[in-house]
Amino acid sequence: MTFVQVIEYETKDEDRVDRIMNEWLRLTQGKRTAHHSTMGKDRDKPSHFMQIVEFPSYEEAMRNSDLPETRQLADEMREACDGDPRFVNLEVTRDEILDEDAMMSLMGRVVTDLGAVALAPSLVIGERLGLFAAMADGTPRTSAEVAAATDCNERNVREWLSAMAASGYVSLDADGRFRLTPEQVVAFCDQESPYYALGGFQSFSAAASLETRAKLQQAFRTGEGLGWDQHHPELFSGTARFFRPGYATFLVDMWLPAMTDTVARLRAGGSVADIGCGFGYSTLMMARAFPEARCTGFDYHGPSIEAARRQAKQEGLTKHCDFEVAGSADFGGGPYDLITFFDCLHDMGDPVGALSHCRARLTEGGAVMVVEPQAADDIADNMNPLSRAFYAASTVICVPASQAQPVGRALGAQAGEARTREVAAEAGFGQFRRATETPFNIVYEMRS
Repeated sequence: MTFVQVIEYETKDEDRVDRIMNEWLRLTQGKRTAHHSTMGKDRDKPSHFMQIVEFPSYEEAMRNSDLPETRQLADEMREACDGDPRFVNLEVTRDEILDEDAMMSLMGRVVTDLGAVALAPSLVIGERLGLFAAMADGTPRTSAEVAAATDCNERNVREWLSAMAASGYVSLDADGRFRLTPEQVVAFCDQESPYYALGGFQSFSAAASLETRAKLQQAFRTGEGLGWDQHHPELFSGTARFFRPGYATFLVDMWLPAMTDTVARLRAGGSVADIGCGFGYSTLMMARAFPEARCTGFDYHGPSIEAARRQAKQEGLTKHCDFEVAGSADFGGGPYDLITFFDCLHDMGDPVGALSHCRARLTEGGAVMVVEPQAADDIADNMNPLSRAFYAASTVICVPASQAQPVGRALGAQAGEARTREVAAEAGFGQFRRATETPFNIVYEMRS
């Protein structure tokens, strides 16, 4: 361990002491083993000095002390100082040197995150006021033109456009006009695209409301959780809109075909139970794709079920698609050819109980399809931007939601395959496989 020697002395002849020290350094060149030496002067008492010398070890410090040149130095120092110098020998127990490059890198990430947090409300406002939509054709526009098209104040719109341009969400031309690139149009205007991003900002903004933060702080202390129903109402619509584009792209064309025999069963008039359906987007997608099948969405949140029912009625799907308020371990009906969980199994307090209930309500040869966020089993393999977003959401939404329910397994949004497989086995499923995956999700198939 590093050893430090502190030499404290007082002198009215600072120049003489400097000459003595410099001569000692010259004479001991190649002999001394000190790592580093720092000299300091007392701001309140100019005659008071302190020298800090770092050595590899105590033994090395003693070797330096035994040098003839050092003994000569000590004699000369006594003559130049007011009294004998005082020596303090210290074993270093903690030594932290600030890495400036690492510090600047960290602060760069902090500033980036501050900008993202500050930008989220503006993104939601921009969508609701039609600011993005007003630029969807890609034509360059001034802030005044965007303001006129949306019936908004020009100064506010100009600041909004500046914030979006600084974030790379709007493009700034050399002449000072603003426009959306084709990619920006897809991300911020096309709600049918799998890349549509604004639903997520609505969801996370709701989860970060001041009212919710106070509840979360209490949940962190007690471990008693925070139910979905205790969040701001916009969390529900925002979450539904966040997941909808991905489901629209992959559910019917990729995920269901990856399940063994499932598509054939649905085409033949099979039945589906969609657990934790929320606003029912996933249920309705299956109902549209398979008009022969009977699709029922279940969710414990009444307002979400009401929204799903309205949408089913609007689309004319009520003859073979309905929605009921029920939990994951007490929903009725069946038996079902397919039971689905879309990005919600990890939110459940008792996922084993939920899956056990599902297993009892499957038809012979029926399957459970569980869609979960993409995640590796080892946290070290989840140090990436996608997992960062899921961990952040899970911290304030998913884990507290599970803790607020009986059992409180709290799998989290980065549960990974191993933990999901473990839960399936505990529920009595003998067959488990990764049916398919996308960059954002993993699809698991479970059978008895």
